[in-house]
Amino acid sequence: MEIKGNFSFKIFLSLFVIIFIPVVIVFLNHARIESGQVTLSPQENFWFFIIILAISLSLSALTTRVLCSSFYERIRTYNQIARKIAGGQFELRIPVDAEDELGKFGKFFNMLTKEHHEIKKKNVGEKLFEWEKIQAILKNIGDGVVVIDNFNRIELMNSVAENWFNVTRQNYLSMELEKLIRDDKLKGLIEKVKSGTNSSEEKVEIEVTPENQRQPIILQAIATKVISDNRKLFGVVIALRDLTREKEIDRKKSEVVSMVSHELRSPLTSITGFSELLLDENISSDQSREYSNIILKESRRLSELINKYLDISRIESGKSEVHMTPLTMDDVIQSVVSMNAFLASSKNIQVKLRFPEKISSINADRQMMGEVILNLFSNAVKYSPADTTVTISIEETGNEQIISVTDQGYGISENELERVFDKFYRATETVEVQEEKGTGLGLALVREIITKHHGRVWVTSKLKQGSTFFIALPIMQREDILS
Repeated sequence: MEIKGNFSFKIFLSLFVIIFIPVVIVFLNHARIESGQVTLSPQENFWFFIIILAISLSLSALTTRVLCSSFYERIRTYNQIARKIAGGQFELRIPVDAEDELGKFGKFFNMLTKEHHEIKKKNVGEKLFEWEKIQAILKNIGDGVVVIDNFNRIELMNSVAENWFNVTRQNYLSMELEKLIRDDKLKGLIEKVKSGTNSSEEKVEIEVTPENQRQPIILQAIATKVISDNRKLFGVVIALRDLTREKEIDRKKSEVVSMVSHELRSPLTSITGFSELLLDENISSDQSREYSNIILKESRRLSELINKYLDISRIESGKSEVHMTPLTMDDVIQSVVSMNAFLASSKNIQVKLRFPEKISSINADRQMMGEVILNLFSNAVKYSPADTTVTISIEETGNEQIISVTDQGYGISENELERVFDKFYRATETVEVQEEKGTGLGLALVREIITKHHGRVWVTSKLKQGSTFFIALPIMQREDILS
């Protein structure tokens, strides 16, 4: 029999000694009895064997304790370290202090642990890298992304969706999607995608009102199911695209087309109709003069409409040349009011100008500023009853110069205040305003010009109490004037 390893040899040697010593003692005692040197009674012989047995047992216990204590400690140490490694502490190693079978086992185990640790680190690193890439993509795309599991519980949302619905990961994790977005069309879309035979995307339009917003937003929801290689469903990815602005632009385009058609049709109808009447040979000279004046008036109205629309288009497209020069707005206002004083005098409207003693210069296009003041002044007169007052004031606050035009006219309702600067929009909630003719482009032109000059424009108004239009323009700094 081949004896392998130090530990096996130790066991063999110990057992050999334990067996050999009692055998030698018995042999020597038997030899002495045979030679007549010692005589033992049966009782003495019995106790002799008892002593020999006790010595054998003592030697066996002692040898076993000596040999197995160190072996047991090594096994216990190996077991503790192995448990920690199994728990994820792959940097630990089993101490190898002998070249026996247990030592060889420890070396082999350490080698396997090291290889597993390297593989684990590589896989974790790759997974972290992939996760970071996914996070970067989700963070930088403009659409909202929501990932749900098979039970419609939210697993992941990107920052865009979190901002829309004012939630954080701690709030939404494992929340049911229906609690966040209550829409039957979205629910039906998800069920349709889950039950579909392929992973092609489906989409619907939904309208939601986030908790932190007053106005609803229109979202296009595109859903795609996530499946494994064995066609097992993992969940659904929902991409949410904000279509609110696009819908608003489409609505405004339709309104503009409708308004342009209406505004063009009205003067063209008058021009065509009265032109046909002029062809009648039986009309009198007075009728001819009246019809000609109407045609001229409508032609000018049509020309004004086209010119203002072209002016706005040129400014919006950046094709309009702006000649910026230092000027003071009191000169511009006085010039415009004096040249158009007949507008106010025809309705017996008093015009008041309130300027500070010292007025700072601004950097602006004089002609464009004159167009702004003319539009605000003419509107104030047009939409005010006779025998009222229009006040034009200049104030300076900080780095801005604020010009206000206040009337005592018909006023604008709160519902219409937000849209008075839109193209072709005219406030029509009062009968008096409906009777006045206009292009609906004057205030839109004002806004474009002021925006071009890096300024601000706004209005405050109440029905039957008048309106105040404000424009704020940056004051020229000392270094700008010197340069």
